[in-house]
Amino acid sequence: EQCFEICSVLGATSFVGPLYSAVGKARMLSTDQRKAEWDLAVANVKHACHLAYAYDLKIGIEPLNRFESDMVNTAEDVMQLIADVDHEAAMVSLDSFHMTIEENNLRKAINVVGDKLIHIQVSENHRGTPGTGLTPWNDIYLGLKDINYNGAMVIESFTPEIKELAGAVCIWKTKAKSQDEFAQNGLEFLRRTFKD
Repeated sequence: EQCFEICSVLGATSFVGPLYSAVGKARMLSTDQRKAEWDLAVANVKHACHLAYAYDLKIGIEPLNRFESDMVNTAEDVMQLIADVDHEAAMVSLDSFHMTIEENNLRKAINVVGDKLIHIQVSENHRGTPGTGLTPWNDIYLGLKDINYNGAMVIESFTPEIKELAGAVCIWKTKAKSQDEFAQNGLEFLRRTFKD
C-alpha cells in the first residue's frame, strides 16, 4: 500500500512488476502444490488490485523467465492469472528480455495480451542496449502496432555497480561505457525502430 501511496503522490497511473510471487522461486512442484500457490497468488493479486483501485491505479503484472519464476512465464500465463483474478485493475506489463527466453513468437505474444498491455520494458536478449543483440525488434514493433499500443516503452538496464540488484539479475560486467551511453544509444535505436 505504501507503494501505491507513492505512485499517487508522483501522479503515476500504474504499478508494474511480478506481483504474484517472490522473484527467484523456480522449483519443481507437485500439481497440488502448484495449484495451492496459484490460488494464493490469485487471492493476493486480487487484494492488491482492490488496494490499487482505491488509488486509481492499474497493476501491470509482469511475466518472468523460468529462471526467475516458476509461476508466470508467458503471455498466456499472465492472461490466465488476470482471468482468475477478475478485477479491472489487473493489467499486463511485458519485458522483451523475458519474452526472448519464453515466447515462441513475440508478435503473437503481444497480441495475446492485446488491450491489457499498459507497460513494456525493453532491453536486449543479453540485457544490453536495445539493438545490440538478437532480439527480433520488428516482431515487437508489429505486435505493438497490431494492438495500437500507445503507452510507455521503458529501457530496463542494470549495472554491476549496484551490487544487490546486479546479483539478483546476474549482471557481472558492464553492457556500455556508462549508463548515459546505454540510455542514449538505446533511445536512438528505439526512435529509429518504432518510428511511428
